[in-house]
Amino acid sequence: MPAPANVDPTVFPILQGLGMPKPLVARRWLQCKPEAWFRGSPIDERDRALLDAQDVPWVHYAKTSYLRKIYHMKQGEGFETVYMLPIIYVFCLLTNTEQTDWMVENDDACKKMVAEAGGQLVGFDLDVSNHAHWKAMKVNVNITAKNTSFDWGFLSTTPSKARIFRGAAESCPDHPWDAMILRDCYANTGGMQADDSISSRYWDILLMKMCEDYDYPWVVVAVKDAGSYKPENHRVCFCC
Repeated sequence: MPAPANVDPTVFPILQGLGMPKPLVARRWLQCKPEAWFRGSPIDERDRALLDAQDVPWVHYAKTSYLRKIYHMKQGEGFETVYMLPIIYVFCLLTNTEQTDWMVENDDACKKMVAEAGGQLVGFDLDVSNHAHWKAMKVNVNITAKNTSFDWGFLSTTPSKARIFRGAAESCPDHPWDAMILRDCYANTGGMQADDSISSRYWDILLMKMCEDYDYPWVVVAVKDAGSYKPENHRVCFCC
């Protein structure tokens, strides 16, 4: 449920102290004081709809739904053309593709890679002036499912659809609660792709990092239907 507009954000540390789950506290805080995260960058109606989104019934909102990894390929590293017989067709086979788990120790490196590949960082001081030249990159969010025929799956998107916000200073003096918005995520694993109610749609995802002792620190706190999936916007290979 949306937080009332007249809630004083100073009450949220009190609510946390009283045992309210930290992801719920973090999301309500972001709803009430988005300008502390967005820092002058635009907040449009789509952002507000995500912040206020009702829970979708097939996502398990716990630390088992989290930002998982990045697949990436640099310029100069390519795809290999493969011919399959007796029916001859061509498809892209990944070669020289690497992956980086978005774990605590890789957090800054992953943010830097996403920024180099077109993502937006707000409030961070990471230097991306001498950046690598990326040919392709994909960001993957691990979703633990419920009320479905599959147990888990990846929702994926490209770095150009990512914005990462430094947490409000008052959220934690040592480890501010950062936020991330990923737009136009799509089903990218078999079980999820087989569910038409999910695979036929794009999904916007809000994740937050809340100084918890998790190996994978970015936790899914909101998912919102973002419209019809357009397969013509995606190649059959890894790129997008």
